[in-house]
Amino acid sequence: MKKTQKILIGVVLLTILLGIGAGASALLSPREGYMPYQPIFFQHKKMAAKPNWVTGEDGKEVNMGGYDIPCIYCHTMPYKGRHSTLPSTDICMNCHSTVGQDKEWVLKLLEYWDAGKPIQWVKVHDLPDFAYYDHSAHLNVVDENGKLKLDCVDCHGEVENTEMVSVQNRFNMGWCLDCHRKPDMNASIDCYICHR
Repeated sequence: MKKTQKILIGVVLLTILLGIGAGASALLSPREGYMPYQPIFFQHKKMAAKPNWVTGEDGKEVNMGGYDIPCIYCHTMPYKGRHSTLPSTDICMNCHSTVGQDKEWVLKLLEYWDAGKPIQWVKVHDLPDFAYYDHSAHLNVVDENGKLKLDCVDCHGEVENTEMVSVQNRFNMGWCLDCHRKPDMNASIDCYICHR
């Protein structure tokens, strides 16, 4: 066999192995890092992060942090229902009918509002149809002291520290089972819990 044939076979085998590795990685963690473009640039870091008040050059206090808006203000119902909703134009306009009127993304929001149209948000955290998930079943679980065991950050990560939301965890069956198997969770690992 000629040297060039050996090199060609080596390159083909290496390509196949890399392809198999990438495919296996995608199956193990298909959505991790997914960060779709949204119709309106909404900065979670600015809206949900804690305020950081500093004294400006003019001696006035200026908030260089966020506004500490809780997740459930915009994403309603996670404690009451299966789904946590995406923000409606109405919810956005509760503040932006008077705040940020000169911002480009608020002007875009006003276009939706004036047209009476919903914002076409692209869902970031989306499980496959064969997986059943109920937000309320997870977010209402309390420990022996009455303290909630889970919070939004446990699955969605520290969204308040991001400009754009992305999938920060694996969101696959193994990841879910790892949490269900924790002794303090006392959660079922029966198939029918998630596959109905």
